[in-house]
Amino acid sequence: MLPQHGGVPNFSLRIPGPILLLLGLVLITGSLLTLSFFLNANEGDLAAQSRTKLSLIITLLLSFFILLSGTSRWWYPHLWKHGNSQKQHRQRRRGHSSGRHHRR
Repeated sequence: MLPQHGGVPNFSLRIPGPILLLLGLVLITGSLLTLSFFLNANEGDLAAQSRTKLSLIITLLLSFFILLSGTSRWWYPHLWKHGNSQKQHRQRRRGHSSGRHHRR
């Protein structure tokens, strides 16, 4: 995201490494925990089946929110150039207002 030679910021569309690491950790841990609950549950044990479903739901929700936070910059690309366009707009306005004062 550092400015390149022309001063234009370089936005990377990759998901940051720490977020990918956290996503992988949540998916692996949640999958292993859910699999453990599933394999150790008896057929008629409703409490064990509900633990398995709850573990799966929590794993999927956490994974979804982590993935959503990792891809947040993809959802609002029109905001990427906000700072640069505001600076250009202020510079244009300063140029016009100073030009008016010199004409008088």
